[in-house]
Amino acid sequence: MNRDMKNKKINFMDMYTKENCTEILPNESRIAFLRKRNSNYMNYIALSFENRKITYEELHERIDQYAKALYQFGVRSEEKVAINVMNTPESVFLLYALDKIGCTVIGLSPLNNEYKMKRDLELTKPNRIISIDVIYDKAKDAAQKLHISPILFPIDAKEALSLPDAEGSENNLLQIINESGNCDTQVHYYNPENTTDILFTGGSTGVHKGVELIGNGLNCVVQALDHVFHLEAGMVHLGNVPFGHMAFGRLVLHYALANNLNYALTLKMSPQEFLAELIRTGAHGATGGPIHWESLIHHPLLKEGCLANLKQATSGGEYFKPQKRRLANEAIHYAGSQTSIGDGLGLTEMWAMTHICLSGKNTPNTVGYTVPYVEAKIVDDDYNEVKSGEYGNLMVKGPGMMKGYFNNSSETRKVFWYDKNGAKWYNTGDIARKTGIDNEEYEYVGRKKRNFVCGVDNIYPEQIEELLLKIPNIREAVVTKVPDDKVQYLPKYHISVYDMKFNQGELEKKINETIESTIGKSAKPGYIEYTDKPLPRTDNGKLDVTLLERQDNQ
Repeated sequence: MNRDMKNKKINFMDMYTKENCTEILPNESRIAFLRKRNSNYMNYIALSFENRKITYEELHERIDQYAKALYQFGVRSEEKVAINVMNTPESVFLLYALDKIGCTVIGLSPLNNEYKMKRDLELTKPNRIISIDVIYDKAKDAAQKLHISPILFPIDAKEALSLPDAEGSENNLLQIINESGNCDTQVHYYNPENTTDILFTGGSTGVHKGVELIGNGLNCVVQALDHVFHLEAGMVHLGNVPFGHMAFGRLVLHYALANNLNYALTLKMSPQEFLAELIRTGAHGATGGPIHWESLIHHPLLKEGCLANLKQATSGGEYFKPQKRRLANEAIHYAGSQTSIGDGLGLTEMWAMTHICLSGKNTPNTVGYTVPYVEAKIVDDDYNEVKSGEYGNLMVKGPGMMKGYFNNSSETRKVFWYDKNGAKWYNTGDIARKTGIDNEEYEYVGRKKRNFVCGVDNIYPEQIEELLLKIPNIREAVVTKVPDDKVQYLPKYHISVYDMKFNQGELEKKINETIESTIGKSAKPGYIEYTDKPLPRTDNGKLDVTLLERQDNQ
């Protein structure tokens, strides 16, 4: 695909910078791409974390040091290595070192409970797991049962190198690096088309899956963003989005470093801490979900001039309600920023961003244009392209497209489609439309799938329903979403029981324990509606989710 895209004319520049460009897409490892882009900025600050300042020269020295030490320790390109990390400099060194070796990197979420850790490790069966020590406990039992060799490191590299090792089974990453000394081990760049990252998603069907992403595809998306964002080398970008397990976080990290920015890493990711971190770091650029930008509205720390540095503000991950966007823009303008919040549409299967809507350059409340190298079209259920202005299924393709779902050919077949010319397209599962014949902007309408966001977590109703049906006395269950000002949506459980003579307290205790121990707290019910009658069904016999959703919003 990359070779076919070479020298392709990019119309996106006409739309944004009034210039034309022809480019050759990168075809190299991420660390090689990064080194080339940083070559003239080695004395600039690459990473800041608490009181630490790390230059680009030191960044590359540390990446090389980590790669050599891990290679000498026995880590090889054919291995799958799971990482369980947070936004620290050592996590950045580790990520790019594994890329240099050529490992397949599996991103585990440190927010996972034990059930989810076990699920993801069993699905991918990595050879090793490298984890920050204080967040390893939730993965430890599953790793031991699967005989996965762990390597641990502290959240603060300034701590002593020795780590507690009661069972003698954990290795210390910093000790491995320290013992390697100035080894002359040579780690050669791998073939970037042969190695993948695996990140997790519910995809377009709500089934939990591992997404296999080509590392060089991330280079291509970052190069595309050169024509979208215009922060200058040396400016500060807030590093709040987790990059260990999120495609969006991985994209923002790689974009910032490839553009020679100061990536201000922070462990404070919650919306309540967002404004304080923007102020503390003096960020020129920042990304977050709608819930992060909405947190600025009426925030007690919001003062005139406190965000005067902010030049680039981007939202993603969920639909940004127009009223909330307006209030959030008013808040950052009051705080001295001259920019407005842009919005993006993206998905893990495409290395995140596919569309971008920038204030002043796009029609408000659209998702704007496709980013360079990405193509999109709207089709009906038979894959016939619909006319401009008509609603349909959003299809996309580009060099950031996933290889497929890890060891799941049936789910992969559901989302890939080949057109008459043999080109492969990804079915996003979203409903959208083009806004006009001469205007290639896209309007996002909604998910064809039923998932929604509660707080910062994706909620997949089918997963909840499957668990509910295992509980005695529950006959049928449908989960819908109810709008909520604080967390976007709350799950509402529609439950049909066999007998209304039940102990409601005991049943709800069982429901809450079951959901929290398997899926997580955010999936617990915000509302429950009981009936001893069968839930409504459509004419073809399926549970009528649409009717229940309509009734919820009356």
